Order: sequence, then C-alpha cells, then structure tokens
Amino acid sequence: MARRTPADLQLDIDDVDQRLADGFNLPSHCYTDSAVFDFEMDAIFANCWQYFAPAHRAIEPGSVVTGTVGRTPVAVVRGDDGELRGFVNACRHRGYQVVGDDKSECARMQCGYHGWIYNLDGSLARMGRGEGDLTIVKDDFGLHPVSVELFGQGIFVNPKPDAESMFSVHGELAEVANKIGLDPDLERYVPFARYEVEQRSNWKLWYDNGTECFHCPTVHGESFGAAYDVSDGFYDVGLHGTFYSAGFESTRRSEAQLVGGNYRSVQIYPGTQYIQQDDIMIMGRVIPTSASTCVFQADYLAEQGADPDRVEEWAKLWNQTYDEDGEIVEAIQRNLESGRVTEMRYVDGLEDASRFFHDLVWQSYKAALSPDSTS
Repeated sequence: MARRTPADLQLDIDDVDQRLADGFNLPSHCYTDSAVFDFEMDAIFANCWQYFAPAHRAIEPGSVVTGTVGRTPVAVVRGDDGELRGFVNACRHRGYQVVGDDKSECARMQCGYHGWIYNLDGSLARMGRGEGDLTIVKDDFGLHPVSVELFGQGIFVNPKPDAESMFSVHGELAEVANKIGLDPDLERYVPFARYEVEQRSNWKLWYDNGTECFHCPTVHGESFGAAYDVSDGFYDVGLHGTFYSAGFESTRRSEAQLVGGNYRSVQIYPGTQYIQQDDIMIMGRVIPTSASTCVFQADYLAEQGADPDRVEEWAKLWNQTYDEDGEIVEAIQRNLESGRVTEMRYVDGLEDASRFFHDLVWQSYKAALSPDSTS
C-alpha cells in the first residue's frame, strides 16, 4: 500500500494538532470522505487488536468462529491440541472461504470452491481433485495466520500475523481490569443473545458517543439512566493510555424497576466495549463499513444462576440504550454530510473521554502519515 501524505487526505498536521488541543473534533470531512475511510482501514483496523467473539464460542476442539476484522475475513479455530489459532478465511488456491459459518465440531476446514482441505492448525491436508505436486504445495500453501489472544471472556484478533501482544500494546489493561473488578472466569457467564445494528454513521461517531455519558440524562433517561446514576460527577472514568475504564453507581430505585448492580467497564481503542454487571456481561465492537456506515455488535452473556427474566429485561434495556444512541449518531452524520457542520466542541471535564479517543485516532493518523511509516 502506497504511503499517503497529509495533502492526500486534506489534512494539515499543525492545524489538527491545534484543533484537538482546543477541544474540537477532527476535521469534519474525516467523517464523510471515502479516502479518509480507506486510510483508516489500513492505518488502524489492519493492525490493531479488536474484539472478535465470546470465548465460549471456541471452547471445544474443532470449534470455529468466523467474522471480519477490518477488511480481513477471519476464522478462529480451537485445534485438537487445545490451542486457539486464527487464520485468514481464504483458500490459498483461489481465495474462496474455507469456513462458511461458525461450527461447533469441525475436523478439517474445506474450501467449497475446489475442495482444498486444511487441518485445524492451518496446514494444507490435501488438494481437492488431482493431487498435483504436494511436496511443494503442502509446505508452502497453508492458511495465512492472524494473531489471536484471550482477554476475559472475549477472543481478540489482530489481522497482523506477528502482532505485538495485546497486553503489551495496552500495557495497563490486565492490572486495571483486576483493580476495577472485571472477573475473567469463563464459568461465571454463559452466552445469552446478540444485538446487531447497521448504522448510517461513521464509526468514530458511534464510538465517540459510547465513550461519554454527558448525553445520558437527556438521551437515556428511560433506559441506562433509569438504572444507573448518570448525574455529573457520580460516575468514575479513568484514562489509561490506549483504553479507559468507567464505573457507575446504582440509582437505588424501587425493586420494581431494574436497579443497577456492580457496573464496571473498559473501552479499548479502536472499537471495543467491555461491560460487566452482576447479571449480564456485554462485549461489543464497532465495525467500519464505509465512510458513512458501520455495524455495531454486542454479545450479551448471562451470569450463571441469574434470573432469566431479569437478564431478558437487562437485554431489552441495553437494546433500547443502543437504539437511542443510533438515532443520535445518524442525525449527526446527516448534519455533517450537509456541509454546514464544520466543528464540534467538547466540554472540558465532562467529555474528556471523547477527546482522549480522538487523540488516539489522530495519533494513528500521524504514525501512518509519518515519512518513516511503511504503511
């Protein structure tokens, strides 16, 4: 991929540095321009750790989970040896997928185009019809690997095969997670449901919205704000280099309503949301699909032994919360595309997490735009 220059993206480094320092957003075309979107897919989503799926979906040997990370089709496989591995879900012969859907029992992966078969460690087992010279093919044509790690109840993927460890990139993550009480015990929660929505908004608007609760009293008064105290100063936010943590107190309303329990969360750059309550856990991710669209997925896990009716009510509350967020960011996207919204000003103190997020995006931009960059 040819290296982009600031001029290619209509960006002035000094100007954007000052803009962010003054509390404003990135230039508005960064939310609407296809050239900027393509740049972000290479500069950010092709080489960052991203939440992929609940670990429960790849517990047993032979289980396979499929999806997309950035622009990379991915299959994560639990091997016969118990190891978790990730591969580009594309046959080395003609590029067709080797796994079409998630599987709970898979002895081998077989391309549906010409029948090439791969072992669970990614090595080529055999060609379809006409073996050819397998002394060369078997050694040289295994599936391309991607990097895979576990964090708590989640599988994380980096499309790079030799990526730096997730816990090195996010240096304080394990320590902060332990400090705020995130429980990594896989036995504590079981899969319950998934929320998925296609948004007509830039991915940064969706994720920006999820990093602050300044909007919670006005937007989520009957959803998240009914269960947790979202008053200014009554929730804790910690900024930690490449992620941030948050905690909310219960509203302590009548037992007839959903009353929040022990809420703790981390938001991991560039698009992961990890929330743990007593009854329910939520692991979500934003998936960019174009300059003006994205997909948001949230996997709901239920605490073992929790009242299923209560868990269902929590899922409905979170669905409502996410629906409300979606309406807001789609309206902002329309306004940005009008050309009349040229800047957004963040409030010091109350929206520091949003500014923190934008700074991380800008750091990724500058790293990729550096003359020393190889991207």
